[in-house]
Amino acid sequence: MRNSIKTTTYSLDWDVVVNLESRMIRDFQRERTLSKGIDLLMISIGSRLGLRVIDNLNLKWEDLIELEVGERFVRIEKKTDKERVLVMSSKLKEVLHTVYNTLKPGLDTYICSSQKGRGRKPMTIQCFNRRLKLIMSEYKVRYIGNCSSHLLRKSWVVGTIKKGFENGDHLSLIKVSRLIGHSNVATTLRYTNFEVSQSYALFELD
Repeated sequence: MRNSIKTTTYSLDWDVVVNLESRMIRDFQRERTLSKGIDLLMISIGSRLGLRVIDNLNLKWEDLIELEVGERFVRIEKKTDKERVLVMSSKLKEVLHTVYNTLKPGLDTYICSSQKGRGRKPMTIQCFNRRLKLIMSEYKVRYIGNCSSHLLRKSWVVGTIKKGFENGDHLSLIKVSRLIGHSNVATTLRYTNFEVSQSYALFELD
């Protein structure tokens, strides 16, 4: 069991995600560097859209920056080739505009770009995972298991399901399972590691 925990990625409590995001917004506004901006975008996009990392890394500024709060948009997932309907949240909109108005990147450049690509090439998954570990270390965020790109997606999935249950929607597990393209609810239960996270306190996705 101990070895399996080390190689499995578990979700963060949503209040931990929100706190991390808030601190990173503050630091970016103070330092205004490209590196801080990309780190912030990694966390905000990864935890607020619930996409797989490969789909996050292929997002360009033109895909998101002009969307209004509450507006729905569609992305085709690379792994499944299925349509995924997403909604622009107020916090993600705030983060996008904060970084965009400060750094003024080209609309046709990748949001999470490689260092050498200067916006013309997306960051690799390996680079994303390395940077994520550095972020967790810098901000002293405690996590269980493996720190990989799945951590942010799983945090969104678990948080969304729990928000539904807290609001009286007892079908939230089924709805989220369908939304992320799992073939059945049992897959979602294994994916979200509910066997070890079932005692987490319920929380609201702000």
